[in-house]
Amino acid sequence: MCIWTYWVRADAEEEFLSVIAGHWPALNRLGFVTDDPPLLLRSSQDPPVYVQIMTWEAGGMRPAHEHPDVIEIWEAAKQLVEERADRHAVPGMSFPFYRRVEIPV
Repeated sequence: MCIWTYWVRADAEEEFLSVIAGHWPALNRLGFVTDDPPLLLRSSQDPPVYVQIMTWEAGGMRPAHEHPDVIEIWEAAKQLVEERADRHAVPGMSFPFYRRVEIPV
């Protein structure tokens, strides 16, 4: 199981959702992830933080990093995120709140 965290630029949230909607379908079509639908969560507060959870097929991760269809999605997502300084209430720990986002599959 893999958990991705995306610190999405506030001005790019709609475009990010469009890009991420194609992420799991592409990985699944290529046989890189299981048929278990992904879970997408959005932070309850702004600026937006998204977490996507899905399960790799055995051996699916390595070829995904070389497939042009996947690389195209990952490169598009990279343009829509930003670095942020983490603020932790407890050093080394974070307890953000999220809400589920429905992904059309």
